[in-house]
Amino acid sequence: MHLRNNDKDEGKIMVAITTFILPVIFVSTTSPVILATTNSTTGIELSPQPVWDEIVVNTGATSINETHTLATFIGNGTMTVPDRGQTINMTNTGYGIISPILGDPATISASGREAIYSEDGDSSAITFHEIVRYDAETSQGKGIVIAVFDRNATGMLAPFNGMMVIGTHDESPNTGAAIIKLWEWKSGIPLPLPTGNTTDPRK
Repeated sequence: MHLRNNDKDEGKIMVAITTFILPVIFVSTTSPVILATTNSTTGIELSPQPVWDEIVVNTGATSINETHTLATFIGNGTMTVPDRGQTINMTNTGYGIISPILGDPATISASGREAIYSEDGDSSAITFHEIVRYDAETSQGKGIVIAVFDRNATGMLAPFNGMMVIGTHDESPNTGAAIIKLWEWKSGIPLPLPTGNTTDPRK
């Protein structure tokens, strides 16, 4: 979910995708207040704290055609189990297919997959979609992200099975990295308990 293009004619936008990585790059100290509140009109209710906090950098980009690019990325960061506050360190690898929005070269869309590995060796993955707009003068990028976790994780990552998340993409032109923060969508349709289970591993 780190997306940038060096072509000045296209608003300096294009490829990248995200996943938290080097401990050197920029750390966000503020969270959007709107994401920690409930909108009574739309029924959008999110977790009070992010469940995902990640820094991502690109590792490659391959042109698919005139409008689409395949980008690969790596990252690292933390996941926080809702209601428990347990923090899990993660490292990630992923890919995304990026394309400019028709008629708006300063804005791109990206869809992809990201593999997640916890410090204890557990693994999972997410499917994500995002839209990011870039400032033509500074190349700063800001966007929105939606994603859903796979449903087959065990161990430390089991509480995230099937979780749907919403968040932000914040990309600094000075660091070459993007910060992704995701909150659990609390007002979505919950998953049924796995067959034979009487307790929910996500709690």
